[in-house]
Amino acid sequence: MNQAIKVGILGMGRAGLGMHAREIAEYPDRFELVAIADHDPSRLENLSAVPEQAKRYTSCEELIDDPAVELVSIALRHPDHVPYAIRALEAGKYVNIDKPIAVNYEEALKLEACARRHPGKLFARQNRRFEGPFQKARQLISTGVLGKITLIKLHRACGYCRRNDWMTMTEFAGGLLTNWGPHVIDQALQLIGSPVADMWADVRSVISIGDGDDQIKLLLRGENGIVADLEISGTNAKPGREMEIWGERGTLVYDPTVGAIEMRFVDPECKFKPLKPHRENPPMEYGNFDEKLTFIEQRVEIPFIPMSEIWKYIYESVRNGKPFPIRLEEAVEVVRLCDEAFRLSGFKPRASEA
Repeated sequence: MNQAIKVGILGMGRAGLGMHAREIAEYPDRFELVAIADHDPSRLENLSAVPEQAKRYTSCEELIDDPAVELVSIALRHPDHVPYAIRALEAGKYVNIDKPIAVNYEEALKLEACARRHPGKLFARQNRRFEGPFQKARQLISTGVLGKITLIKLHRACGYCRRNDWMTMTEFAGGLLTNWGPHVIDQALQLIGSPVADMWADVRSVISIGDGDDQIKLLLRGENGIVADLEISGTNAKPGREMEIWGERGTLVYDPTVGAIEMRFVDPECKFKPLKPHRENPPMEYGNFDEKLTFIEQRVEIPFIPMSEIWKYIYESVRNGKPFPIRLEEAVEVVRLCDEAFRLSGFKPRASEA
């Protein structure tokens, strides 16, 4: 039987405690939380998700140097991700790094170079790739019932939210593009399935208390012609559909208020006729009456996949040598596109209300 991986978490804020610690607690036979670190001593005590015997550090360096820690899970402010990931990798540790893996492309390349010197040690936490709706949509697309995919729409709204913590401050590389952007862009790249040939971006700050961005519109076009229309917003008071996939033979939509994927597509038994348009004397009604198409409508339930699913893949990679499904170059490309979005939009931080 494989031994549980001994984990140390850097940062015991909302992500470190509410996500990393609680998620690995779901797999007590695979992971053991042996150490935590935070610069604020008050965040190290009275934590229900942290075992009493776990060591407490006010220094991230001391946790990394602890020989009992096999895997360092990084849940710090964004600018601290790369420096501590590199330090941990060079100390021989496995590293789970939260998104964004880097605050800019140059930094991502520096991290990538270090990871290449320590193969199989770095795991990018693009955990939204394992979301139930996304996984199910990919499976349905692979059946071919929608035909050739032409357009992907991904919309992630955080409601109408005047958020006021450090993640809204550009001083700490805050804003929605570095917060939700890595998740949405990663999903888009997986659905496009091709390098990005062209991009358009609008990134702005509208209602955020901090000076970071809170409304994003991105258009990506793959070399294969597929277009991805992405929206991420903290300004949308009436959010709706999160996903639309358009194909030559039909459409797939996911609306979280419905709780299921809905599809409408031309019956696979119906073959398109080799018709020509009417050059003269077209029918008075709009449409095509020379061809009868039968449509199929399906409602597909979403499988429940916990947000902790990514830890299963980390375990299998560390203990059993299985390839981690999120390749490092994919995570680096996400950072590059975030950088490019800022550049294309000419984003300038909005003056803080403080």
